[in-house]
Amino acid sequence: MRDRTWAVIAAVVLVACASSHPQATASAPPPTPSPAASPRGPITLAGDPSIHVMPGFAAWVYASGLPQPTAMAFGPDGRLYVTGADGSIWVVPAPGAAVSRLVSGLPTALGLAWRDQDLFVSVRGSIRVYHLQDGGLAGGSAVVSGLPNGRHQNDNLIRLPNGDFLLGIGSTCDVCSEADPRSATVVRFHADWSFAGVVLRGARNPYGLAVRPATGTAYVTINGQDNLGSQPADHLLQVVDGEDAGWPRCWPSFPDGGLHGSCAGVAPPLAVFAPHSSANGMVFYDGGSLAAEYQDNAFVTEWGANAGGSVGRRVIRVVFTGSPGHDQGVTGDFATGFVHPLPIAIAQNGDLLIGDYGNGTLVEIGPAS
Repeated sequence: MRDRTWAVIAAVVLVACASSHPQATASAPPPTPSPAASPRGPITLAGDPSIHVMPGFAAWVYASGLPQPTAMAFGPDGRLYVTGADGSIWVVPAPGAAVSRLVSGLPTALGLAWRDQDLFVSVRGSIRVYHLQDGGLAGGSAVVSGLPNGRHQNDNLIRLPNGDFLLGIGSTCDVCSEADPRSATVVRFHADWSFAGVVLRGARNPYGLAVRPATGTAYVTINGQDNLGSQPADHLLQVVDGEDAGWPRCWPSFPDGGLHGSCAGVAPPLAVFAPHSSANGMVFYDGGSLAAEYQDNAFVTEWGANAGGSVGRRVIRVVFTGSPGHDQGVTGDFATGFVHPLPIAIAQNGDLLIGDYGNGTLVEIGPAS
C-alpha cells in the first residue's frame, strides 16, 4: 500500500530546438493553460504484484475496469480521461476511484488531446470534438472527416506548442502503394483544424506521438511491416517536415538500426525496438517524482505481437545521447509483466501512468516509499 499527497501540475515547457531541418514545432507562445484543479488529500493505492520494475521503483493500481484503454490525458478539471478501443470515453475522477463512462458507440477511438475545455478525439476516419460541461462531455461533431483507413487508421494526436495539431495516420495495408497521400504519414492541422499538409511520410503505422518538453519538438513511434520475418524493427523518429520514414521500400534492422532495402533519402532511426513488438504509446518525462537521471527520457510501451507470444508487453526507457536534433536513443527495459501496455502519461504527482489494454488496468509506477 502507498499513502501520498497529490498535487496538480499545469506547466508547459517551450524551448526552441536548433536543427538544420524544419521540425514540427513553433516559436509562438503557448496558449493560455487551462485552470488547475485543487490539490488532493492523501490517497492509498494497492500494489500491483504482476508488474516487475527497476530497483527502487514500485507499481500500484491507479484504476481498473477500463475496457481496452488506448489513450489518456488529464482534463482541465484535474480528472483523467481515457479512450477505449470499443469506442468509449471514460473518466477517472481520482486515483483509486471507480471509473465512469461518458461516451459510447464511437468508431474505434485511439487518441485524444485537450484544448482548454474542449476534448478532441481521434476515432476511425475522423476527429471529433467534445466540450466539458457540468462534469460530462457534450457535442461530438467532427472537426475533420474522411480520413483514410483500412488495415490501420488514424492513431494518436498531440497539440504542438503553437496550437497546431499532429495526427498519425496508418497505412491501409501491410505493403502497398497508397492511393491517398495522407495514408502512412504524420499530418499537421492548424488550430482551426484546416489541413496544413503531410509532415512525415513513409510511416507504416505512426501510433505514438509526443512533444519533447526540453526542445518543443515532436517524436513518433512507427510499427514495421508484418511480412519480413524477424525484421524489421519498430522505431523512433523525430518529426521533421518533409522527411521520409521509408515504408514500404526501406526498413531498419534490430538491434543495430541499420537501414535495408531501397533507402535513398530515408531518415535513420533514433532508436529501435524489437521487431513486431508494436512500440506504441510514448511520453517524455518532465515530472518531479523520478530522479534527475530520468528527466528528458522517453518511455515507450510495447503492446506486443499481434500473433501472440512473449515479445514486447513492457515499457522501454529511451535515454538520449548527443545534442537535440543530432542525438541517438539507447533503450532498456523499465517495467515488464503487462498483458498489453498501450497508453502512457505522467500522473499529477510526477509518477508514470500506464494503461494496460489487455486487462483494463491503469498502473502507476514511481519511486518505492
